[in-house]
Formats: sequence, structure tokens, C-alpha cells
Amino acid sequence: MDNKMILTAEDCQKCLTYPSKTIQTSKGMIEYADHGQGPVLLAVHGGPGGYDQGLGIGEIFRKAGFRIIAASRPGYLGTPLSVGKTAEEQGDALAALIDAIGLDKVAVVGCSAGGPSSYQFAERHPNKVAALIEIDSVTIKYVKSQELSKTQETIYLSKPGMWPIDFFMRHFPAAAVKNLLQTESSLDKHELGKRVKEIIKDENKLAFMNFLFQTMSQKYDQRKAGVNNDIVTMEGINQLPLSNIECPTLIIHGNADSDVPISHAEYAQKNILNSELYVIKGASHIGFWVAHDAYQAQKYTVNWLKEKMGN
Repeated sequence: MDNKMILTAEDCQKCLTYPSKTIQTSKGMIEYADHGQGPVLLAVHGGPGGYDQGLGIGEIFRKAGFRIIAASRPGYLGTPLSVGKTAEEQGDALAALIDAIGLDKVAVVGCSAGGPSSYQFAERHPNKVAALIEIDSVTIKYVKSQELSKTQETIYLSKPGMWPIDFFMRHFPAAAVKNLLQTESSLDKHELGKRVKEIIKDENKLAFMNFLFQTMSQKYDQRKAGVNNDIVTMEGINQLPLSNIECPTLIIHGNADSDVPISHAEYAQKNILNSELYVIKGASHIGFWVAHDAYQAQKYTVNWLKEKMGN
């Protein structure tokens, strides 16, 4: 992958500090960030998250010549939950955001818990979506949240928990990385150890993990309503309606993702006519950024989007 396109520690820090704005839409007030120039890519974050995480998701595309619109989904940071609770309502809210900004048709990238809303944006408003990328996204019933212990919630999803995470990331990064990968991958002990060593040796992958921790835990009190709503919404999904999606669709998924199993991606690929499934071997839930073949997957995805957008 071109070194100019790699997501670096400096890039991650800029995404954390980049300013957001709010805009009144037909569905209510929505917070978003607008970064870069070129064809527009709407970035839809996972959970927990916010526009800051969306900027990080979109950064490799911005560096490749795209303009990133990163929205905070309802219940996250500056977007009130009243804007939309269900996947369908949140899909409509994304359409309303595009209208309010004055955009016609955009590409979309959704991740994880951002999958239901980004898929429904493309499903319900096919005339507004030029291309769709989904990374380890939810499409069918999700019950992982039932396994989240109070200890895990305290560590990963709270302001008090951020201090030890920050401490371990600075002084014992291997332990912090290993602990997270254990919760969201099916890698065996040997493969897990190899992956941890690879990440520790790669300052850019390590920086992304630190960035992800921060977009999950910083200002968690302003993200919690969105997290709780996501849990209810995803547990209530049986199978997302996807048959009306008309745009070229790239579905990316790690085959070692134990958080959102690859069956979610297989369901989407089966039900979206113009779709392609790209499997990252041995990749966890965040494998698109930290797997052994992460840079190869990123390069493929950027080139795919450039081709579909005629860029």
C-alpha cells in the first residue's frame, strides 16, 4: 500500500481533535464533521463511537482523494437519540443529513453497529447512494451484547476505565492489545500471540487501536444512550431487508471475527445483487485495520471505491 495512504498515529490524533458541526435536518439536529476534498464518502461509525471514530474510519479514503462526511449516529455525542432509534429511522436520518448539506449522491462506508443504519440508508434511499462499503457489519440478529460483563463495561466503556487502558497502552501495550483481541476474535493462542506481536511492532496499527479505545471511552456519558439503543436495536433484528440495494457493494469481513460472525456478511452478499464479499483471513472484528493482511485489504478497498466512483 502507498505509504501516503497509511493511517498513521498523527492521522489518528487529528481525527480525535478535528472539529464537528451541527445542522438542522428534516429529522432533527445531527452532528457531523466534514474533512477533505473530492468525491463524498459518508462514514458511519460503530458502537461505541461518534463522528470522531467515523473520521478515523474514513481517513485512508480522505488521503486517497475523498471528502469525508462523518456523522454521529443518534444517541452519540451531539446527535440526540430522538433523531432515530431503529435502523430504518437512522437510515432515513442519514438521507436527511445528505439533503441538508446539499449533496446529491454519495458513497457510504459503514462498520459494525453502524451496519444496520448504513445498509438501510442504501436500502431505503437507493437514489442517494453511489457505492456501499461494509466492514464487519451487523445484518442479522446480534446477541453478543448479552455476554458483555460489568467488568468489561467498566474497563472499555467508561471514563474511569480509560485511565488503566491508557496506562497499559503506554507501558504494557501487548497486554492491552491481547485483552481486546481475546474479546472479539476466535484466534487460537498461537495465532493470537503472533497477531499481538505484529501489532506491537507496527506503530500505525498500534496507534489505531489506541484511537479506537479513545473513541469508545472518552466522553462515554455522551455516547451511552447510543450504545444502549444499539444493543436493543441489534437484538431486535432478525434479517435486515437488503433486496432494494442497487449500488455496487463491497462487503468486507474477517473470518476470525467472533463479535460479528462472518454469517452476517454472507447473508448480505446473498441478498444484494451487485455485491462482492472480501474475506480477510485470520482477521478479528477490527482486522481491516490490524490484521496481518490489513494494508492489502485497505488498498483493495480504496482502489475498488475509486473505480466505482470514476476517480
